[in-house]
Amino acid sequence: MQISFLAKALSIAGFALVTGCSQSLNAPVEYYQFEQTIQPMARTSTNTQAQLRINTVTLRGALNNRGIAMKLDNNQISAANYHLWSEAPDIMLTASAHQTLFTELTNWMVVKGLPVITDTDQQSFYEIEYEIHHFNGDEYGNADISGLWRLYHTEFETGRALKEIHYFSEITPLIDDDYEGLVATLEQAWQTVNSQVAKKLRAM
Repeated sequence: MQISFLAKALSIAGFALVTGCSQSLNAPVEYYQFEQTIQPMARTSTNTQAQLRINTVTLRGALNNRGIAMKLDNNQISAANYHLWSEAPDIMLTASAHQTLFTELTNWMVVKGLPVITDTDQQSFYEIEYEIHHFNGDEYGNADISGLWRLYHTEFETGRALKEIHYFSEITPLIDDDYEGLVATLEQAWQTVNSQVAKKLRAM
């Protein structure tokens, strides 16, 4: 997202404000979502070494908004009125994280949410929580997805224990200078984050 894209986004917002309700009735709404390729895969509890449960991703404040977010300056975030996510970002990010981790952690049973129990190691499992602080385009032509993830381990005898916390920051130049480019770059950055998570977990 170069300055031209930011200027365009701001001018559209200003024009909508000036022209009022008539503009809002006529403006076309565009919907976006991650285009993550789905590969046929299957896994059973008998050929996995551990279970990983992914909690629903948490986004700060207005970032969990259907309007795609733009950072205007250090203290202001604007959500687009006519460029919307096709579903709530927390649900989209959780599904994408699950797919990436399931694909890359071939020896793990990766599931979404709680409670899910396989027929082995029912009382022992890992659990991951994502907390997203940035999920937006910025004024310098980048997509920014930043935050942290926490890894917990639960055992029947000892209960739930926090094992690790990792902060991450993926600030990536836009693939194309428009909203479609912003969405594609955010998806690429999120997959990079989850590939890094998978690498950490494989090393355990």
